[in-house]
Amino acid sequence: MSATTLLSLIAAAVIALGLSAYMYGFKSRLNPRLRWILGILRFMTLLTLGVLLVNPKIKKETYTTQKPALNILVDNSSSLENLDRVSLATNLSNALNTDTELMERFDITAYQFDQSFGPLSDLNYQGVTTNIADGLTGLETIYGDQNAVTVLLSDGNQTLGRDYASLASRLKNPVFPMVMGDTTQFEDLRITRLNANRYAYQDNEFPVELSLGYTGTGAVNSVLIIRKGNQVVKRQPVSFDTQANAQTLQVLLKADQVGIQTYTAELQSLSNERNTSNNRQQFAVEVIDQSTRVAVITTIQHPDLGALKKSITTLKQREVEVMEPAQAVGNLDDYQLVILYQPDSRFAAVYQELNELKKNRWTITGLQTDWNFLNDVQLKYAKIGAGGEDQVSAETNRNYPIFAMDPVDFSSYPPLITQFGSLDVFVPYDEILSQTISGIFTESPMLFSFEADGVREAVWDAQDLWRWRAHNFIETRGFDQFDDLVANMVQYLSSNKRRSRLNVSYESFYYSNAQIGIQAQYFNENYQFDPEASLNLTYTATDGTSQRLPMLLKNNYYQANLDGLAAGVYDVTVTVDGQGIARSGQFTILDFSEEEQLLTPDVLKLTALAANTQGSVFYEDQLEEIKSALITDDRFVPVQKSRQNVVPLISLKFLLGLLGLLLAIEWFTRKYNGLI
Repeated sequence: MSATTLLSLIAAAVIALGLSAYMYGFKSRLNPRLRWILGILRFMTLLTLGVLLVNPKIKKETYTTQKPALNILVDNSSSLENLDRVSLATNLSNALNTDTELMERFDITAYQFDQSFGPLSDLNYQGVTTNIADGLTGLETIYGDQNAVTVLLSDGNQTLGRDYASLASRLKNPVFPMVMGDTTQFEDLRITRLNANRYAYQDNEFPVELSLGYTGTGAVNSVLIIRKGNQVVKRQPVSFDTQANAQTLQVLLKADQVGIQTYTAELQSLSNERNTSNNRQQFAVEVIDQSTRVAVITTIQHPDLGALKKSITTLKQREVEVMEPAQAVGNLDDYQLVILYQPDSRFAAVYQELNELKKNRWTITGLQTDWNFLNDVQLKYAKIGAGGEDQVSAETNRNYPIFAMDPVDFSSYPPLITQFGSLDVFVPYDEILSQTISGIFTESPMLFSFEADGVREAVWDAQDLWRWRAHNFIETRGFDQFDDLVANMVQYLSSNKRRSRLNVSYESFYYSNAQIGIQAQYFNENYQFDPEASLNLTYTATDGTSQRLPMLLKNNYYQANLDGLAAGVYDVTVTVDGQGIARSGQFTILDFSEEEQLLTPDVLKLTALAANTQGSVFYEDQLEEIKSALITDDRFVPVQKSRQNVVPLISLKFLLGLLGLLLAIEWFTRKYNGLI
């Protein structure tokens, strides 16, 4: 308390005493007892009021003890079940989480991870993939600025995500891995990776790339066998030793039958090999009898052409040829879709042949488009008075009814370039992208589609599409958003299949560790998407068991998730309640588990993780050792923190209550004695 405040309080006490003495001492005619009572009450009232007016500040200091955080991070993937470490991992987790000595030293919290990361709730060891990096970065987000330590219970085998050993240098808190599994090295052959295209053309050869590995102390020979059903289609001898313990092979297989062809690649096991599950992998290829051929016709050179070609050929069964109008005339019937890039009068013969063939088309316009020619050669849309340059942005129509599309926010993408003028459409159309300028909607669509006279057509009134593909990569490190939009348009425009009120989409085959999603769109009689419909999906396995589940609305389509189904062939039917409309199909799930491929813990990576984070590595039988290391480590000691609160006296409500109480007692005393 400052000297000024102290002198002010003394002055307030002197003034209160003087006024009380003056009022009830010198001039009062009351009896002495009453004078003393009223005088003391008045003194206390004036003193309280004076203290409140001076309003001194009271400092209050509190002390708290902050313990370091101990995070128990448990691997919940199926690899621990394959290693027969389920009970041990659960017991170790419980022992660390409930140890009294650790609880005195740390604030303990338990977490789990497999393909995702979260608080420990129910360890079932059924995770289909292991993402250790996700668990470590999740803890870093929560505890990065605190004194914390992580105990990692895992075999160290990661099948998804970034390399956690290289990530360790960015972690602020140490990690103490406990290695789960038998670290004894046995002779082992394995297929570490298999890459194959999803599609192949009939009567063509398609490549299959296999990465093979060997662990052991001597030289061994084996044979790689690839079967289709019971038929051996490829046999190749392979050799390994301690120096050449890995190799990559590429084999060519013949696509001789249309449809889904399932293959099995297998390395013949060694006589003393304990783990043979990683010697075998299934894969599948869908053989199609023809590809989708797309012709891009243009008279100019522009980066858009390369961007479109890259996007369209993302699926290998699509071919793109860029040509001038003179080359295209007479050959258009060889293509399922024709893209007209910035047409001008040199396209006259192309339009004549397209109309004769009733060929689907996609027109992309820009600054070099001759709109006078385009307005004359077709009568479905027009831009009057086109000229000059305009920068336009796009807004996605989330209810586009033609195909299911995730609602990508293209409004954040760079503006595109178009010719100034209003684009009018004279036929019923569906708008995918709306044109905006400075965030204001114009009357013109940017990208739209329509069907007229048995022909499907789309128009994209903008150029510099390559900027969108580049922006997509900068933002997401991939091209998926732009490529999916282009691919969906190509798929729709290259088909002449009659439009249906119920469309169902799914892959022809899935791997058992992948997400399995069935999507559907339902339209009313006017072919408008109906978000109020009730769609149900029924799937039936080869053994006759079936299950029915509702499809949930997501954006402009319905979706059902079938993750976790066993390997096999499934018939699927989607129905619309009350409409008598249904669509059926079939898909295959191939048996594949990355978690079964590695049955030896990755001690090297776990050791590197511990070293890079200044932690220590322990083994599954070293519970007491890791407890002792945590308790005796000087980095993890509780810290006592003080906190000083400065409170103005006027904020203390009891002083205001005391002032009111004193005034009330004085008033009552005077009233009782007839002085009021």
